[in-house]
Amino acid sequence: MSHGIRVKKLLDLMNTGGFDGLLISDPANVYYLSGFTGEGILLITEKKPYLLTDPRFIEQGARESPDFEIQSLPAEGWTSLTGTLARVGFESAHVTYQRYQVWAQTLGVKLVPAPLLVEQLRLIKDEEEIEKIRTAVRIGDEVFQDLLPKIRPGISERYLGMMIDHGLRVRGCEKEAFDTIVVSGRRSSLPHGRPTEKALEVGDVVTFDFGGFYQNYAGDMTRTVVVGKSCARSRDIYSRVLEAQITGVETVAPGRTCREVDQAVRAVFARNNLDRYFVHSTGHGVGLRVHEAPSLSRKDETILQEGMVITVEPGLYIPGWGGVRIEDVVLVKGNGHEVLTGTSKDLMVM
Repeated sequence: MSHGIRVKKLLDLMNTGGFDGLLISDPANVYYLSGFTGEGILLITEKKPYLLTDPRFIEQGARESPDFEIQSLPAEGWTSLTGTLARVGFESAHVTYQRYQVWAQTLGVKLVPAPLLVEQLRLIKDEEEIEKIRTAVRIGDEVFQDLLPKIRPGISERYLGMMIDHGLRVRGCEKEAFDTIVVSGRRSSLPHGRPTEKALEVGDVVTFDFGGFYQNYAGDMTRTVVVGKSCARSRDIYSRVLEAQITGVETVAPGRTCREVDQAVRAVFARNNLDRYFVHSTGHGVGLRVHEAPSLSRKDETILQEGMVITVEPGLYIPGWGGVRIEDVVLVKGNGHEVLTGTSKDLMVM
């Protein structure tokens, strides 16, 4: 979808909300609407869209955002652009109070907090976006396959994390989508634990959660393996998480709500008296952010639609023992869904 079409869709939402101008400051939203990757903000009006930046990015802006009028202006000069506007919205979810004060004092127009309009557009991915996410996910699969032979007793979490980060870059990602998670043994009960110098031991459960940005779009995957040999408890906990994860994926379809997917996962854990160990939501949207709308949670009644890309990632975290999480990236399709993650979910003992 062209940037012009995206701006047109945004103008329709602005008109519905009574805005004749909208300031876009979130970098992901700036990129989504304009293709601009430098530092700046957008002013969207019915008359024309503006990219407001400083002299360092004028040439870059002209190349990346040819459909935008580029303005190099200090804040006090914006009145020449906003003077005829009556109601200008701003992204209150992304603007600091200090920045708001500067704008309020210098723009010469009423500033109104705007709902998440661009994020509303970003919920549905077009074919180009889907292909970039698909590639980011494929790279994650390949990196994990490269990593498997390195998982053995004596290797540190930190070393494996570094190998993941290096593999993502070598295979084409610009950067990691978030700080790579590698946690083993009792530390695997930390959902967002960071790699340490702890060495892997025989019998350890090890959780890997990672992803990279490919052409600005994120991948995200989680797999849990056992080192050396598995015990009855690790096999049982893994099987419960796998059952919940597969149930969640199978629930994904157009017309279902995010809450329904979350409930389906929780029902599996509740039947096995394990729900108290599930401490986060079932998943989230993936796109220009690794965590974006919608949220597969108890409270999110968003209806799944074709073109949404989400994760399904239930986990169990038992203090003093460890944890297991399994995560796939899933595309909502007209006939149901497609799992983009290709790595096996069978319990791997390395």
